[in-house]
Amino acid sequence: MPDLRDTQVSARLALAVVVGLVAGAATEWSVPHLPFALEPLGNTAAPWVLVACALALTARRTGESLMIAVLTLIALVLGFYVAEAYRGWPVSRHQVAFWCAASLAIGPLVGLATAWLRHRERTMAGIGAGVLGGLLVGEAVHGLTKLSLSTPTLYWHVQLALGIGLTVGWTLWRARRHFLGSVSTLVVSLATCVMVGLCTLVVYQVP
Repeated sequence: MPDLRDTQVSARLALAVVVGLVAGAATEWSVPHLPFALEPLGNTAAPWVLVACALALTARRTGESLMIAVLTLIALVLGFYVAEAYRGWPVSRHQVAFWCAASLAIGPLVGLATAWLRHRERTMAGIGAGVLGGLLVGEAVHGLTKLSLSTPTLYWHVQLALGIGLTVGWTLWRARRHFLGSVSTLVVSLATCVMVGLCTLVVYQVP
């Protein structure tokens, strides 16, 4: 008989694939249908990072969290381009390969940060929150500095606030039973957010 734990892991991995495919297709569908105020929602990485993070939170172990995050991001990419092909639009193999490679690169980081956030002690959890928040903050700063003339700045301000709120909120929640140590943990988390945000910003400058 199959081990119950293995069955549960397989179910969570399958859920990641299904949700990723559906969310990716929904993202592609939303691109021409979103109002201008929400237009970047269909062309930014933040929603996909949050979807991968949400699914990775269901993992019981760090390795499983990494696998779920990677599978989710790849499924999001495939769902997006399958929906695009279904609508009759030409699909660039280069773009599919590029975003699948990007998923393999960023997926482990998202999965690791999520695992730290849920399973590790408060300092490591704060670092995990800083990583996830920094990804959102870096992209938001890129939008505000490079895309302000073609996209709504309010969207980027909301994403920036969300990234900072995620960093601070999750860190304080995990450190809620250690009030005296929460300040140092928050400093570490915010420093991580700034560092990851700057790295994300640099990546967006690559043509």
